[in-house]
Amino acid sequence: MDDTTIQTPDGPVKLHVCKDGDSSDSGWVAIYEASFPPDQRQPIDQLGAQLSRGAMELDETRDENGRVLCMTLSEVFRPADRKQAFVLACYTAVTPELRGLGIGSIHRRKLEQLLRQEYATYLGLFTEIESTKQATSDPELQQTRVRRKNFFLKLGLIPLDVPYAFPSYDGGEPLEGELLWFPFGSDSIDAETLQQVVLRIYTEGYALKATSDFVQAQMEKIKTALSRKV
Repeated sequence: MDDTTIQTPDGPVKLHVCKDGDSSDSGWVAIYEASFPPDQRQPIDQLGAQLSRGAMELDETRDENGRVLCMTLSEVFRPADRKQAFVLACYTAVTPELRGLGIGSIHRRKLEQLLRQEYATYLGLFTEIESTKQATSDPELQQTRVRRKNFFLKLGLIPLDVPYAFPSYDGGEPLEGELLWFPFGSDSIDAETLQQVVLRIYTEGYALKATSDFVQAQMEKIKTALSRKV
């Protein structure tokens, strides 16, 4: 079903789930800026340009009045030079005042269905999350990270057991992370393909040079970790 009704503190709200958005939409911007710290956010004009040329997809869940309640921005890595194609869900967020009501789960389940239909021959949908394994002195932050991971696991995403980090957009230190995967076909992925996926995320998604110290170091960590599993 594209539409469903949820209960909120202010009464029932009808959701229009995962409707296509485009670069002319702006309802998602406030949710995006409220949900992600500056070092994890791409500039709005950059995202708009990617939406305009079809490199990025915007899916919005709205209420009956058209207000955006949840959004996902997904980058599409299309087939190129014998490279495996896949989709990366870069950002998913619910408007802060309505979190915890199940809107995000409804939205992401529908998104997975739609993307699997649209990109049936692609590897699947990848998602980056902050590491649940990294030590932190902030118990609340640790709980948030674990809850986020459990949210995606309940949606059927598979943890990929490789070292992963994503770079900062404001020049700060890279953030230790984890990579999750919702397959569109086979639920197995070989080491070579996984390395190729990560390299495309870094070089095409983050626009880093393959020869940069960060990319070289990360790819060597991944290669070493995967070789131990063979």
